[in-house]
Amino acid sequence: MIAIIGAGVSGLSCAWWLQRQGVAVRVFEAAERVGGKVSTLAADALCEQGPNMLLLDEELQQWLAELGLSPLWPEQGSGLRHVLRSGRYRPLPAGPWQLLAGSFLSWPAKWALLRGLLRPGSPKEAEASLAEFCRRRFGQEVLDKLLDPLAGGVFAGDPEELALEETLPRLARAAAQPLPLWRGLWRQRTARARMCTLQGGLQQLPQRLARDLDVRLGAPVTALRRDGEGWRLRTREGWTRAERVVLALPADAAAELLHPLAPEMADICRRIPYAPLAVVSTLLDGEAMDRPLPGYGALHPSGEGALTLGHLTVSNIYPHVCPAGTRLVTSFIGGRRHPESLESSDAALLDGLNAELEKLFGMRGKPLAQYLARWPQALPQGTGLQRRLRGAAAPWSGRGLHLCANWLDGASLPDCLGKGRRLAKQLAARASGFA
Repeated sequence: MIAIIGAGVSGLSCAWWLQRQGVAVRVFEAAERVGGKVSTLAADALCEQGPNMLLLDEELQQWLAELGLSPLWPEQGSGLRHVLRSGRYRPLPAGPWQLLAGSFLSWPAKWALLRGLLRPGSPKEAEASLAEFCRRRFGQEVLDKLLDPLAGGVFAGDPEELALEETLPRLARAAAQPLPLWRGLWRQRTARARMCTLQGGLQQLPQRLARDLDVRLGAPVTALRRDGEGWRLRTREGWTRAERVVLALPADAAAELLHPLAPEMADICRRIPYAPLAVVSTLLDGEAMDRPLPGYGALHPSGEGALTLGHLTVSNIYPHVCPAGTRLVTSFIGGRRHPESLESSDAALLDGLNAELEKLFGMRGKPLAQYLARWPQALPQGTGLQRRLRGAAAPWSGRGLHLCANWLDGASLPDCLGKGRRLAKQLAARASGFA
């Protein structure tokens, strides 16, 4: 039996694929629900309180079909994104050539962008932070206007801290090649993934994965011990034996289990930084905004001094999630650079958010409803620690101890689903004696 500790998307994916390949597997989850940060609230509107979308490639779309889950695609024209600049929203160009042709960047910044795309890379460059890479290759203006809001809005992070190879691996691989950057990116082009949600919300995915699995809820694993060629796990029901163990739980919880066995690996796990977030869903009357934002939503550069990292105009993208004649906006507060924001009370956070919605969107009156979720450990940050962790973890995989979590090798839903599937394939091959 293979024991998986943690019933987030990574752990459930690994368990599902193991079971499909005939391997006995059991999942232990400390909480009373599966899915980790994937959480859908069905109230006056359908509100995603964690991840808000799923990017589908052809392979993942086929898997969803096998699970009986149908993707719901965005409304046509909802892909337009905005960036806050000098207190007003400006459309975000869709790519490098639109940046070069439009007025989003100054002429000196356009030349710097063009030179950066033409310049060949080096392996050392791929090891830089997001900010260091962007500043050296494209200049400060591109960092301030583009990469800074991207780092905050997508990763809730600080570009000075985030590692290029951990957060934008495709760009890092292109930057490591002795080719013009644009050519390195072109060589890595793949079929474009499509954004979607699911009927009933994204929580349907982990619930469906768990449906046919042996998942023990409210069953924290409190100790992990080597037992000959296998392992023993201690839960409230006593000790359980497993041939192999997969750690698919938060980094600090993994560190507690690892410390007696692998103190170096435990120390790295304990130091992996997380960005805290408050996620607020605001339901409004359709006529309660003087300046409704078209398209997908907006990102806020740190220099704008906004309370939020950005807003997602959910009802533009998926009108079905709220009643006719209403609007749904999801806002993100906190992040790695402003963790102090979450020290405020719920009332203070909502007051500050509503003041921002009045200023930026022309919101009038009180919202019809607001739902706030706090995530002290919302998003693990990809830094240089992950590279060290891979080295420390490598010897343990030969002893039957594996890592499969959102704090290693990508935190997005497709990342987590993919790493679970890949690990399951490796483990199933070993169980069959082919590896």
